[in-house]
Amino acid sequence: MSPHAHEPPAPFGVEVDRLDTEEVDGVLDDVFVHGRRCRLLDESGAGPGPQWLLAELGDGRITGSCPGDRWRRSDGPGTAHLSAPSLDPGVDRWRILEVLVFSAHVQIRLGEAADTGWIAIDSTEEGPEWLRPRDRSFLLQGWTGDDHGRTLEGETPMAITREPSGNEAVLPAPWTVFSGRLRHRSGSDRAALESRGTWLTVREYWAADPDTGAVGVAFHRLTGVHNGTKPTGPEFDVGTGDQIEEG
Repeated sequence: MSPHAHEPPAPFGVEVDRLDTEEVDGVLDDVFVHGRRCRLLDESGAGPGPQWLLAELGDGRITGSCPGDRWRRSDGPGTAHLSAPSLDPGVDRWRILEVLVFSAHVQIRLGEAADTGWIAIDSTEEGPEWLRPRDRSFLLQGWTGDDHGRTLEGETPMAITREPSGNEAVLPAPWTVFSGRLRHRSGSDRAALESRGTWLTVREYWAADPDTGAVGVAFHRLTGVHNGTKPTGPEFDVGTGDQIEEG
């Protein structure tokens, strides 16, 4: 039997480390108690850019955005009726199913009841092109039309969207209704669909099976919530459906 039979291949391009109890408590304290920027993200190389929150609880979801020093969370004024109730880590962390606090370069994940936690950081290891991480973006879709999504007032952007079912959600970003237009490529008869909307961005990390050589996605982390033009590829020709290669 292969010595690798019971060990999944390690993802390329990312380092994942377990957090200790003090670090887990510090994340909860920063984000939910004091509403301040997560210090562990910054200390781990996240940089000065925005931070985001996605907390899945047994009784709902809390989302948030922190572009500066303070969080704006969905359990606050104006959106609390669409959010899970505020979390007090001192008495009800049992409500936690999963908490993700993330930035463009670092993600913290706390597991059920915040009993465990991990931090994922991009590594600088060199490797083949076909194993390098891939950035993707996924449309956060409310029903089309200005009546089904709106950006709330305030220094830190947040939006409320509505699906055809009537369900509403609070997104930690300004709202851009999905739309598309043809963009013709210079010197070519090909045209791509340039999409605009509100997007969740994800980085995928790949691994190769040491026995078979098969390659697949072995890990992923969230990298942001954005609005406007689709932030990542691929693009496809609107006539043939073929992927348009860069360059």
